[in-house]
Amino acid sequence: MNSIIFPGQGSQYVGMGYDWYKNYSEAKKIFNETDKILKEPLSNIIFKGPEDFLTKTNNAQPAILVVSIAILEVIKSQKKIDLSNFCQFVAGHSLGEYTALYASGVLDFESVVKLVKYRGELMNKSDKSGKGKMTAIIGLKINEIEKILKDFKKEGVCEIANDNSEGQVVISGNKESVDSFKSIAKNNGAKLAIDLKVSAPFHCMLMEEAAIKMDTEINKISFNQCKIPVISNVKAIPCKNSLEFKPLLSQQITKTVKWRETIILMENRGVKKIFEIGPGNVLGRLVKKITKNIECFSIQNPGDMDNLE
Repeated sequence: MNSIIFPGQGSQYVGMGYDWYKNYSEAKKIFNETDKILKEPLSNIIFKGPEDFLTKTNNAQPAILVVSIAILEVIKSQKKIDLSNFCQFVAGHSLGEYTALYASGVLDFESVVKLVKYRGELMNKSDKSGKGKMTAIIGLKINEIEKILKDFKKEGVCEIANDNSEGQVVISGNKESVDSFKSIAKNNGAKLAIDLKVSAPFHCMLMEEAAIKMDTEINKISFNQCKIPVISNVKAIPCKNSLEFKPLLSQQITKTVKWRETIILMENRGVKKIFEIGPGNVLGRLVKKITKNIECFSIQNPGDMDNLE
């Protein structure tokens, strides 16, 4: 049994997707349609940069989405793959959940591009004070982090943003609170505490205003029925009813991304191979940390399609 997963913000790099654009009409169509939908040359930013411009949340999020979809469309066409027969589940990390919803047929292309562009703009502007941050805590398990947070007395917000893998948990909140938590975590055995280069403290209550605005936008969009079960970031369980996703996508902005639990569920349901489709191989590395029982393949360059045999 197979599953397909899609990357989130942080996987972007200048030039991603260009080999697909250059060699496959299916990919070229996706990039060209994106520029028309957004009325801006996003493909030019993806292929040529500059890097600091591509890295901005309002550009990075739609860029990663579009590259992932372009690769997916080439794979479907060139390999004659019907996704509903090929994979048992689809899932994505944060932003990648939108790509998964496209793959499952819940969101059409124009809707998903507009939603993700709006999401990126909201999240980019959400920390106007510049007083938020995110930090990866390496070497402590989720239950150990939860225990420290329970006893944590510092004022301000400090919450679990991502449960990425065994021993890699990301926290998010106010700078002072996060920095205080880092010190306590190190005293409790954390090997490293790595500050992330992000524009805002994602997946915590400081994003509540963005979540409310996103909810309004999401409710303007028609959601179709799932062709493939999508595993939700918020619940880490498969959802088949498309109506479930509207509230879940809004909640996702402030809630923990349960990625470790998502992969464990796949393992428990008998998945043997996972294909990460999109730029980078961050998720594939996380899968290997979570379980030894699933093979994981990164499909980010045309030559990687051989792994789909």
